[in-house]
Amino acid sequence: MQYDPRDNFFGDYADIYAEAPYNDFTEGVAKDLPELLSFYGAGTGSYLDLGCGTGTLLIALADRFGRLAGVDQSADMLRHAGAAALRAGVQIDFTRADLREFRSERSHSLVTCTYNTLNYLTAPGDLRRAAETLRAATEPGGLVVLDAHPTWFVERAWAGRVFVEQNTPDRLEVWENPYDADTGRVDTTVTVVSRTEDGRFERVHEVHPQRGHDPGAVTDALVGAGFTTVDTYAGLGRTPMDENTSRVWYVAR
Repeated sequence: MQYDPRDNFFGDYADIYAEAPYNDFTEGVAKDLPELLSFYGAGTGSYLDLGCGTGTLLIALADRFGRLAGVDQSADMLRHAGAAALRAGVQIDFTRADLREFRSERSHSLVTCTYNTLNYLTAPGDLRRAAETLRAATEPGGLVVLDAHPTWFVERAWAGRVFVEQNTPDRLEVWENPYDADTGRVDTTVTVVSRTEDGRFERVHEVHPQRGHDPGAVTDALVGAGFTTVDTYAGLGRTPMDENTSRVWYVAR
């Protein structure tokens, strides 16, 4: 199963995601990213976040850029992003689109694609199509920053495992990760049981197909799309990547 932007992907779960501490990751990125952008001399004209989710990163970096745009395939995530931008008093142009198909109407000084968005690309050719989207959206001399879990992390720490989280007393999340070694794909199944104010229980169940990506394959896709330099790190602080890196960061220009 390859996700379709017309499906209710991150549908009911979007409400849960917006309330859970998943934004902590993006808030950490927002804290560390400016130093990386300064190191690379990134421009400040326009910023596009692909796979923007609830808009946390765009809102956090709003003061740095003259224009903001966000793209996500989930209408429900964009609903939360729009509400968050309104509360923050930030103007953001949001578009619902598939990362593999989207073409920006204008180019941007910075384009980001973070928090496992690339890991949701599971079919042959998806990396190439995503890299072409990134290249088309980036102005000459502009910067792209993205991340992805590498194949080795998925195989060692994720595939075949079950994770249980209880972020609040009234909500239990179970993440099951069946693994297909031939394709490297993990059809992550999330089941959430929540207790409502009147004592009833509600259940949300979604399947999130994902896979790890070899850093060489991501780099090749970016270079093939027209980027001339691609640097890889184990973190936004430019820590060198090694065989134990759990999340690889890519900076392309």
